[in-house]
Amino acid sequence: MVRSFLIGTLLAAAIATAACSTTKPPAPSRPVSIEGTSTLTITNGIRVIGSVPLPRGFSPIDGRAPLWLENGTELGLVGSIDGHVTVLGLSGSGWHNTRVLAAETGEDAAVPGNIVDVAASPNGMTLATAVAVPSEKRLDIVVRDLIAVGSGHPITSFDGTYDLVEMHWLTDSTVAIVLRPHPEPASAPIAPVTPPAPDEPPPPPPAKPSEGLQLLVVTGAGSVAPVKLPCAMSVLQWSPDGAYAVSMGDEMTAPVLIDRRKSTCTPLRATPPVRVLSWEPEDESAFLYVQPATGGKSRGVFEHDISSGKDRLIAVSSGAASYVGNGPILAYGNQRLTWKLLDNAPLAPVVAELAIFDPDKPEIDIKQLGFTTLPPMMADSSMSYSRGTDRALIQTYQPAIGGPMRKLIVYTVHSDSAFQIGSGPTRGLIQSSWSPRGHWLAVLDGDTNGSMLTVISPPG
Repeated sequence: MVRSFLIGTLLAAAIATAACSTTKPPAPSRPVSIEGTSTLTITNGIRVIGSVPLPRGFSPIDGRAPLWLENGTELGLVGSIDGHVTVLGLSGSGWHNTRVLAAETGEDAAVPGNIVDVAASPNGMTLATAVAVPSEKRLDIVVRDLIAVGSGHPITSFDGTYDLVEMHWLTDSTVAIVLRPHPEPASAPIAPVTPPAPDEPPPPPPAKPSEGLQLLVVTGAGSVAPVKLPCAMSVLQWSPDGAYAVSMGDEMTAPVLIDRRKSTCTPLRATPPVRVLSWEPEDESAFLYVQPATGGKSRGVFEHDISSGKDRLIAVSSGAASYVGNGPILAYGNQRLTWKLLDNAPLAPVVAELAIFDPDKPEIDIKQLGFTTLPPMMADSSMSYSRGTDRALIQTYQPAIGGPMRKLIVYTVHSDSAFQIGSGPTRGLIQSSWSPRGHWLAVLDGDTNGSMLTVISPPG
């Protein structure tokens, strides 16, 4: 995605799993006793196994969660230093060893330019960066083997300048790339030129920028081929098996569901931008998504059934839901909220609740979380789920004197228990991700006072 999109989007980007694939994760150091991170106070009793202040000037980028690399032995952190996108790699005991995995300038830059997207392979052994080189009107895809020495090398290039560049690894050797060229200005009148001599060939026409979905194979010399689809695309959100993708839509494109096997595009009856939250775990026959509600007053979570094309409401004024286990839905919100109630009292306090249920069955298990909040704060909430340990992290907010308080809550499905692992004033950014096996949680946060990486072993 282009630089402004890299810095501004809430896309959940691709999370992958950084030394050799057979290496065991580093033995965790003894629990670290800290009072808090850059923006959070850690709850007493929560086991912190790593706490690392980041280099001066490093700031997290919204929508860029920590990347678990090399079987969980290294964490990749995407941020900016002095206005330049930089990817740091932290490894070793307590993740205190730091190196630069990708940079826009200096000796760590494989290609000097603007990093517009970053993605790690599913096995976490390879990092791909998309680097725009404005002076040459070129986009380079740089691939770095994370156990090799060096900053990597360009494996392919695309001529032109692009408003959208987005990458996603479908396999450990195949990268899906979405490109949207910058519109060319209207052609100016062509001035007369001296025709070439009879024995000189005419100059070649300028290369046409690539557009749409491209599949890049990174093995060997590398190869790239376009995928013909009957629709314009924005950022794609892929299903785990890569069979489907949802184009989230923007001011130029409508949201669509792409079936890669059939090369089809099906319009979605949803307001862009559509953000996919979770895919049905058995056969990817449905997905949960969040969209702005009518008039943009609030957000709601919906489930889309692919075979029927129908949507159903899951949660009102919420941005947090996920399939858990073999298919039930876990949603954060309040069971009494309706669109009508929101219209009549948009700021009426509500009890924060978690619900776990099968939409096709009448039973629903409601768990109150012990605090009161406001519908707009629920709408700004988010959830990330670890299938490995059947746990979910909810980031939400609560009214407080002096401004909203951010709360991080871990819910364990099998024990039906919730724990607040941290809280603090809503300032700066927090990005988080579960480790490949789901036992650890990486929290990257930062504000004007600095940034930190904190690795937590949540209870449950």
